[in-house]
Amino acid sequence: MKSATLILWLWSLAATTTAATDPDTGLIVAPGLDAVKTNCTVCHSARLISQTRADREGWLTMIQWMQKTQNLWPLGPNEPIILDYLATNYAPEATGRRANLPPELMPKAAP
Repeated sequence: MKSATLILWLWSLAATTTAATDPDTGLIVAPGLDAVKTNCTVCHSARLISQTRADREGWLTMIQWMQKTQNLWPLGPNEPIILDYLATNYAPEATGRRANLPPELMPKAAP
């Protein structure tokens, strides 16, 4: 019974810490979302944004590349708003490599 209670508590905690998403784009609802929707989803889907992870410098590099090669207009005062939003909500995730396979699942050495 204790484990079931713990599981329910952890599940409810995870549900309350999940960020709300915009129903139109699936992007995280946070300050700067409107600027991103107005300037970014005009040319590509929001899914491209949500699948990409970068720090602020990485996002800036991508924006500059789009401006040089894809005819993205100057973002003006929206640029820091967009960068803040992207760097905060779509930053690199700390994912390590998968755990090693247990020895019994490793291939046998050739004789």
